[in-house]
Amino acid sequence: MKKVAKFGQILFFIGLIVSIVGLIFGFGLMFQGGNDVWATRLLVSVAIGFMIMFTGLATSVIFSPNDDSKLNELRSLQDSDEPLSENKR
Repeated sequence: MKKVAKFGQILFFIGLIVSIVGLIFGFGLMFQGGNDVWATRLLVSVAIGFMIMFTGLATSVIFSPNDDSKLNELRSLQDSDEPLSENKR
């Protein structure tokens, strides 16, 4: 499961890089005026990069290990009316 979560993190950063590069160079070529075909391709890569980024984020969140047993214990102690003792903190 950790490998899949790591793969999701890698996908997130790849999508982020594709989106940023496409945005910067796409608008740069669009404002130059001579390379409309490449500007269009790079601006479309922003949407593709966003999809890759979202896929990586979802994969990372779903498959990341969730070990918050200490946090759950503290929350259950807060809900009860018992005073916290020193050994449970």
